[in-house]
Parts: sequence; C-alpha cells; structure tokens
Amino acid sequence: MVFITKKLSALLKYIFFSFMSTVLFLQCASIQSPAGGEKDTNPPTVLRSIPKQAKTKVKPSMIEIQFDEFFVLKNLANELLISPPLNESPIISQKGKSLFIELQEKLNDNSTYTLNFGKGIADYHEGNVLKDYALVFSTGAKLDSLQIQGSLAACPNKKIPEDLIVGIYQKDNLTKDSTIYLNKPDYFSLIDEQNQFHIKHIRNGSYELIAFKDVNANYKYDGASEQIAFHDKIININDSGAYKIWLFSEEDTLKLLDNKDNGRIHWAYNKEIDTATFHTDTTLKYFSKIKKDSLFLWPYNMSSDSAYVWAKVGQRCDSILIKKDSLKRNINILPLSSDYLKDSENLHLNTAAPITSIDSSKIELIADSVQIDFTLIKGDFTLDIEFEHLVNKEYNLIMHQGAIKGLNKSENDSTNIYFYTKGESVLAGLKINTTLKDTVYFIELLKEGVILETIDAGKPLYFEKLLPARYEMRLIVDSNQDGKWTAGNYFENVLPEKVYYYPELINLRANWELEVDWEINP
Repeated sequence: MVFITKKLSALLKYIFFSFMSTVLFLQCASIQSPAGGEKDTNPPTVLRSIPKQAKTKVKPSMIEIQFDEFFVLKNLANELLISPPLNESPIISQKGKSLFIELQEKLNDNSTYTLNFGKGIADYHEGNVLKDYALVFSTGAKLDSLQIQGSLAACPNKKIPEDLIVGIYQKDNLTKDSTIYLNKPDYFSLIDEQNQFHIKHIRNGSYELIAFKDVNANYKYDGASEQIAFHDKIININDSGAYKIWLFSEEDTLKLLDNKDNGRIHWAYNKEIDTATFHTDTTLKYFSKIKKDSLFLWPYNMSSDSAYVWAKVGQRCDSILIKKDSLKRNINILPLSSDYLKDSENLHLNTAAPITSIDSSKIELIADSVQIDFTLIKGDFTLDIEFEHLVNKEYNLIMHQGAIKGLNKSENDSTNIYFYTKGESVLAGLKINTTLKDTVYFIELLKEGVILETIDAGKPLYFEKLLPARYEMRLIVDSNQDGKWTAGNYFENVLPEKVYYYPELINLRANWELEVDWEINP
C-alpha cells in the first residue's frame, strides 16, 4: 500500500512539472508586447528579398521577403497588386519574420514586374502599416523605366468608386476592338486619395489609356455595367505631361424594367427616352408623356372593357393589357421642390396625371388669414398660380376636392400646400466669373445633391435671391448643345461631356452678394 502511494506521488509530481515546463515554454515562445517604454510607431522594415530589389535576369517561382520583426497580413490577397497582371492568383504564406509568395505560372520574358503590397502588411504589436512598399525586378537584362501619370474625374456626379483600375494596353492605333473585354491591361495601377494615378516601369511603346470599375475583380472591362474612362488618342510613353480622363457610365442597351396598369400605363426603362410611338388593337384615345426614363399613357373614353397597347421605343416594342375599370384614379399634386418662393416667380404645381379643367372656386390662397387674389395658368400637367407677392409671408394654398379635373372623371383630393416668401434683406446673391471662352456650357447650383437652378452661358452668370446656405456648383460643357449632360461611347471614341465642380462649398450669407472667380483648365 505504501509502495503504491509512493509511485502515485512520483507520477503526480512528474505530471505537474511536465505541465509547468510546457506553460513556461509556451510563454517564452509566444510573441509578447514589450513591457513599458515608448509606444512602437514604426512599421516592419524589409531586411532582404529574393529576388533582390531591382534585380534583372530572374524568373522566380517563389518570392521571399524578410522583415526585421514579426508581422501580420491585412487582407494581403486583395491588397497585393502585381503588374503586369497574372492569370493565376499566387499562394501567400508566412513563417516567422518572412513572407512567401508562390507564383502559379511562369513569368513573361523580358518583362519588368512590380509587386505593390498596398496596406497589406503591418507590425504584430501595434498594427503599424508598411505603406508604399513595392518590389521590382525584371526577367530581362534591364528594368523598364518609363512611366505615365495623371488624374481622374467622374461625371456627371463627382463620386469616384472603389475598385477602380487605371490600365494601359499596348496598341499602335485607336481601332476599337474587344481587347478590353478579353485581355487584362499590360500595366495598371490604382488611384490615390487625390484621384491621381501613377504607372511605373513601363516598356517603351504606344499605349491606349483606360480606367474602369472592376466590379467582377477580373481586370477586364465587362461592358456598360461598369464605369469607364479613356483617353481619345494613342499615348507615346516618351511624351511628357499628365493626362486627365473622365469616368462615366456608358448607355446600356434599352431594356424594359417594369410596366404597370394602375390608372395609367407606365413603362419604366433603364435609360432616358427621347421619342416613342403607340399602337392599339382598338380605336383608343389617349394622352401620353415622356419623363426621363419613363413613358406614361392615359387612355380615356374606352369603348371596350379592355385593350392592348404597344409602345415602340427605338427598336423595342412592349405591350400591356389595360382594363377599363382600372382607369379612374385621383389626380395627385406633386410636392413642391422647395417651400421657398422667390418674389419673381409664380407658384408652380405639377400633377401626376393630365389636367382637363380647373374650378377656381375650389381654390383659396391665404396669408395672415386674408384671402389673396390670384390668376390661374393651366398646362397639361401643370398649374401656375400668379399673384402679387408679399415679402416675409407664409402662405397656404387650399386645393379643395374637385378643384382639378382629369381624364375618366378623375379629380384631386383636398390638400393644403404651404410655402413662404422672404425679403431681399435676408437673401443672398452669387455672381460667377469663369475663364472659359468660346465654349457652350451651363452652370447648375446644387444643395445636398439636388439641382436648384440652372444658368446658360449666354446669360449673365448670376443667381439671385437665394436663401443663406452652403451650395455646390458645377459647370457642364454642353458640346452637343442639347441642354443636358451626355455620356460618352468607348467604341465610337466619343468622350463624355466634361463636368467641372467648383472646388469648395459656397457659403452664402444674408444680405450679401458673393462674387467668385472660377478658373477652369479644359
């Protein structure tokens, strides 16, 4: 019994000391943050690489980079950019203080390769990111040393998306073909926070410059679903200077997104419509309207219970079945774009359906509990109220039920519309001087992305009687003089109409006229 107890005691001691030895070993082997001292703010430093930086006549299948400290990878699989691009993604691994990149394909002869690590490497303790590190080597006898740089702007909106690639394709002429659909760029880069791009280590030659949003992460342009920018001339890399290109969305093939029969017929398309024609299988009277990407039709006085209507837009022809009992609907008055009304303007109302008649006895305009006289001006879808303005007043326009009559015995519901006026002492003005000469353009004033007013270049560049606020301003070069921004077309080598944003928000104060000088370099 004593013998068994001694053996058990010895076994327990052995287990205890083995366990403590393991714990001590793990503590010694683990990476610990240094105790005390100043906080580490330095990223890892590259001690050596295989191949060496700027090495020539090498064709590695495995790349090794050794750092001076332990490090972590931060989404390096996506951060690592290899130019020229590879067809197969490399295998990335790390061991100790070394990073390994195993290539899955043979490299091209006489080519300079650049591996840019983005923000994918950081030190272990504090997460300090190693920025702007790139490894360059050549499979030939020398490094290609030419480069191209420039900037990118988006139009008509200035927002530039993520995942944007700026690439160049070796070409001798501007013949538009399927290259950008089938091939990856010969060299590429991303844009920085200032929307600048810089492609380095390029071989001498002629190139086509293209940028696109790489939605599918395949380094290829996948058509109108992706935004594109391009230079409309072949670039000789020996030429000096920076290039500016404009990002836009190409017009896609016309597609019907939706159609509805809900008191009116509504066809919704994927782009704006210019003209349309209609056909029916019966004698049918109707009223139609085109509004941006939508087509509306209101039948009336139908003799049959139902009928088919075909809308022909371009090469498309889309049909819908309408039923007589669904046509009577209320006429909705659309909300005002702004509650503030300038003293030089009529109150302008828009309706969602055609207007056939107005009953002025069912309309009241009131300010300070006093009835205000007015005159009505009717349009097909609009109603203007003309009256003598009183400054610094709040108004209530009362539209009683049946004030507006429409097709198929439709009418409006009773509604109140509130708006106000201001005196000049609390308003602001904006005068613009531009450097653009002999150019057709128009300027838009925006607030929170909404277009408030537009001025053509042929008129005085002055916005008057504005509410004090912070505004955006943009200038659109109207090359085709159609009064709106027009997209480009890559295969026709047509650039989009350029859009310039004033570089800062414009702060307008009460009882003040601001004059701005806007220098624009086309």
